[in-house]
Amino acid sequence: MKSSKKTLFTLFFLVTASLGFSESALERVELEELPPADEYYIDDSPLKQILRLFDEEDYARQKAFLEQKQRKTIRKAGGINVSGGQYEQKMIHEFIARYMTNFGKQNLYKILDDGEAYRLYVRQEVKKRRLPQLLEYLPLVESEYKPTAKSRSGARGLWQFMENSIAPFLTKDDWIDERLDPWKSTGAALSKLEDNYRMFGDWPLAIGAYNCGAGAMRRALNASPVKSFWYLAEHKLIPEETIQYVPKLLAIAEIAENGEEYKVSLPLMSESRHFADFDYVRVKRSLSLRRLAHDLRLDYETLKALNAALIKEATPPDRAYDIRLPMGLAESARQVIETIQ
Repeated sequence: MKSSKKTLFTLFFLVTASLGFSESALERVELEELPPADEYYIDDSPLKQILRLFDEEDYARQKAFLEQKQRKTIRKAGGINVSGGQYEQKMIHEFIARYMTNFGKQNLYKILDDGEAYRLYVRQEVKKRRLPQLLEYLPLVESEYKPTAKSRSGARGLWQFMENSIAPFLTKDDWIDERLDPWKSTGAALSKLEDNYRMFGDWPLAIGAYNCGAGAMRRALNASPVKSFWYLAEHKLIPEETIQYVPKLLAIAEIAENGEEYKVSLPLMSESRHFADFDYVRVKRSLSLRRLAHDLRLDYETLKALNAALIKEATPPDRAYDIRLPMGLAESARQVIETIQ
């Protein structure tokens, strides 16, 4: 167990304790080709521990409010139907409670606000594909909308792709790692989720499979007499990380859709922002991003962020590559490139 300070900091994202179901006749399915999950802390009484974090004078009011919310049956969140079973309702409500502490509210607000541009793009792509709107929040669970995020297990980017799971959606070689491109990786992640849904015909299973792997989810279903995500979770047939993954996402969607009800203020998004308006210019040989930024009198960090997939900060020497630029710079870039190449 880590220090009490770190335990307090991570309490909002703790893994709940085992509910005591027997696994004697059931097969546990491990994560598919992934190392052990990052640290989790077990809390044998989540609501009690959460309430301890409130100021003493605020305790009674918060206790009554949280207990009243715990009685709400959530039938739909983020476009996904939720059954009214006691287990699934309890799991979702425990995550809701964690985001309703002062720290939880502030942290949720900051993550959503900092990730606004990426959220807008994900929201746009989700709508285009007519997918459930809660998928807008999946990068929050994965990376907190940080395109440079890297896990201990080697997952990278906004959507935390493992290297062995990118095909056929993304490219990675000595020059390019498209997991780091938030726009390309968004398309890849949504395509993978669509594939999962076609495979399992159920969004909780499809989303859970995004976390543990489609093969692991298939093996869990084969070992289960009931073909339901919540049954797999309740009977510990899937990894603990995956058990927490789906209810956490549903809790965030429920809060986002009903912020006033939960007394949670979320950042307003400016739909008019040009969050994904770019120009592109093709180069045929290796070109340094730093040289291009200098000659364009463009901030280097801006150009680098737009082309984060270029892990050597230069285009590949053996193929053509389309460099992403701020809108309006394509013609200037072409003229600069002609003088360089």
